[in-house]
Amino acid sequence: MSSNLRIAVISHEIDDFENGGYLLNRLIAEWQARGIGIAVIKGTGQPLPAADLAILHTDITAVGDDYARIIDHYPKVINGRVRDTSKSRFSRLIVGRGDGYRGPVIVKTDLNYGGMRELQQRYLQGDMTSTIRIQRPWRRVEWLEEYSVFNSPAEVPTGVWQNPNLVVEKFLPERNDAGEYLLRIWVFFGDREIYYQCVSNEPVVKSTNTLRRENLDLAGLPQSLRETRARLGFDFGKFDFAVSDGAVALYDVNRTPGFPQREAEPPEVAANMRLLSAGLDCFLD
Repeated sequence: MSSNLRIAVISHEIDDFENGGYLLNRLIAEWQARGIGIAVIKGTGQPLPAADLAILHTDITAVGDDYARIIDHYPKVINGRVRDTSKSRFSRLIVGRGDGYRGPVIVKTDLNYGGMRELQQRYLQGDMTSTIRIQRPWRRVEWLEEYSVFNSPAEVPTGVWQNPNLVVEKFLPERNDAGEYLLRIWVFFGDREIYYQCVSNEPVVKSTNTLRRENLDLAGLPQSLRETRARLGFDFGKFDFAVSDGAVALYDVNRTPGFPQREAEPPEVAANMRLLSAGLDCFLD
């Protein structure tokens, strides 16, 4: 990599990118150690720094035409095609009220992260009502702290089906021979990638209830996910999924994956960061 290379990170006005917490922060540390310059663009209202390439890293579900101006300014933009990651854009698990599906379902927001980032945006823009936490009827729900699982669509409250902010998906968890629940995770940057699974006793697997992580062989990564990545235009990101009855159930796509900050980084994690950071090479002429 050239020490003269400069990268612009396109962040959102509500992001606190400089203070870390993202996987990209960790990759940037690897690049800066090689002499690569980094400039962070926060929102759409500031001058655009000179850069050889840019990375779209807006931690909000969708960006509009105001970001198109920034994206079009740079000769090459990593994830420049990934401008909307709402579930209705990518999910093949969504069911309608009259679809005839009778298995378990989960109710989610169409927006990422339960709609919490958009809630924060409204507050920062002066909407004080966004902080009022009251029990809302399902037809008026705008954000969710937890996703609810129901045994069948027939049990889903009527208001959910009437609410455009919500989606109902087939709930297709994966379990191992011990009965534990699995969440498979594929992380990639360019042509470099890692693949592992989180194991939990809870059906909805999260970082807070994960018992352990297990590395997986990339040779077993479903080809359909690579095709989905290409279709959605992802250069960098994280896909969460399961394999249920031999079929891939893609739960989430994320263009701004997080990275927990640690005082001491395990050698395996450091090696993975070096591996992923080398994916930058495939975007350089």
